[in-house]
Amino acid sequence: MSELTLQRWAREFRSQAKADNLAGMRDHLRRLGLRARPEMLLEGTIQVVIACSAYLGIDGQSDGPFLEMQTYDPARSRGARYACTLEISDKAFARVLVARNWRGLDFADLYGHPWDRYRVCGFRQFWITRADSAPLKRRELAELERHVTHDLRFDYSEDELDFWFNDSCTAGALLVTVQDHVDEQEE
Repeated sequence: MSELTLQRWAREFRSQAKADNLAGMRDHLRRLGLRARPEMLLEGTIQVVIACSAYLGIDGQSDGPFLEMQTYDPARSRGARYACTLEISDKAFARVLVARNWRGLDFADLYGHPWDRYRVCGFRQFWITRADSAPLKRRELAELERHVTHDLRFDYSEDELDFWFNDSCTAGALLVTVQDHVDEQEE
């Protein structure tokens, strides 16, 4: 996608958020039990979607279907199965909508991504929820854990990265915490 298309998408996304007085962002944060300003989720989402679009381009893939899925209102997103909410820092969160195949969202790429705007690299943790707000089923949780593990281990070995899953801290969501591996001898 061209930079012009990304700018148009971001302008429309902000316009829909403004028209809704950020209620959708506020509700999403509340469902996850996050105490953050909805503006942080709005702007973080735009930053992460732009980064995902760039990584798709680097991989020689079109970002058109991914970008079309990134609607302000998840109920209006065709094909969105999951909402992934990343905590980039104490300054930003991002909500990315993905289909069942997860095309367009690469956790390993985003973990190493420099967020100049926030002066941090990567993310701390993320929540996976259903885009339709239904609770995750046991089978889904197992599939999600396999997907995340495969994604992160494709780029990072056990000597480089630690991560763990928690499906009991936020109702209906899977929380994934990620950090650089610290060797016990280094502690």
